[in-house]
Amino acid sequence: MEMNLTVIAWPASVLRCNEALNQLQPGEELVLTVRDPGVIASILMLVKSQADLCFRQLRQPESYRITVQRAGGAKDGGANLF
Repeated sequence: MEMNLTVIAWPASVLRCNEALNQLQPGEELVLTVRDPGVIASILMLVKSQADLCFRQLRQPESYRITVQRAGGAKDGGANLF
């Protein structure tokens, strides 16, 4: 699933991200596009608070791309892919 949070103001962007994270099934990914550094920090705190989530962050010219995956999918043998 992909979410563009560049046009959604804080705190709504963080709330939408949290809802999407809670819906992730094992092995699924959520790809977020974010501009606001405060939103990025909040999202990373959410991700780090859940032991079964892993992430990678990529800086792009005008935004960040954060890919979050829930561990435990059949395709990864139950382990994180990152």
